[in-house]
Amino acid sequence: MVDEGETNVTPDAQSPMDAIEQAMHDIVSLHRLTVNQLGDLIRVQRDTTDQLQAVSEAMRQVGSLFRDMANAQARVNDALIALSTQLERMTEVDDATKQAIKELIDRFQQAVPQLDQLAGQLSGFGVLLRQLVREQERLILSAFRQDLERRLPTLFCRYLASLRWGVPGVFYEELAARLPESAVDFWLAADLVVAGALRQAHAPAWLWIMVFVTPEADEALFARASATAMVLGDVLGTVLPAIAVLRPGDAVGMALSQGILLIADGVLHGWEQAIARWIAEG
Repeated sequence: MVDEGETNVTPDAQSPMDAIEQAMHDIVSLHRLTVNQLGDLIRVQRDTTDQLQAVSEAMRQVGSLFRDMANAQARVNDALIALSTQLERMTEVDDATKQAIKELIDRFQQAVPQLDQLAGQLSGFGVLLRQLVREQERLILSAFRQDLERRLPTLFCRYLASLRWGVPGVFYEELAARLPESAVDFWLAADLVVAGALRQAHAPAWLWIMVFVTPEADEALFARASATAMVLGDVLGTVLPAIAVLRPGDAVGMALSQGILLIADGVLHGWEQAIARWIAEG
């Protein structure tokens, strides 16, 4: 359709040579286009090949990972199987243990009457054994006291003249008038009494020594001996406390520090310390 204002021009007819030249020109253009397209196709193919190689490598790595996962899963399965086996064995052992404990409890329950009887026998034996130990201790202490009473003159002869000794009751008659009721128990609490005149010229004429016999000495006994000497000293004059101990331990040091006479292993300890406390200071 042509606008009314335009002129319709008919082109000149093309010559054969021009047509051939135009055709060759078109062929060359098509060839160049084809070459360019082939180059593009080759580049695309090359990129595709690289991508395929990358995908192949990735697939290879994925396959390796899957193999590792499969191996790990296999090891986990082996561990689970081993654990299951161990649990089964533990269950068997637990059942066996429970059965053994039940049998042990049954045997123990069956043996309870015999055990009660045996416990009663052992308890009675323990009581008897304690009685025997106490009796043995009493006999040993009695023998120690008798030997001490026999040795008293030897222990005190160098310090006292006109020696007298014995149990407190031996002197009670002559001292009853001088002892108030509050002092009698202190006098009778001693195991032995030694009396005599001091050989020192400046010392008081008469001295009383209250002896306590014990298997072992402790602070309580030292305190009781000191209290006895103080109470009786207010009534009788000069009174010294003494402790005769069967097993002295560290009693010698305690006696020396407190000015109390101590008789141990057949030896009299602390005479000077006792004189210094009860006579020189008193």
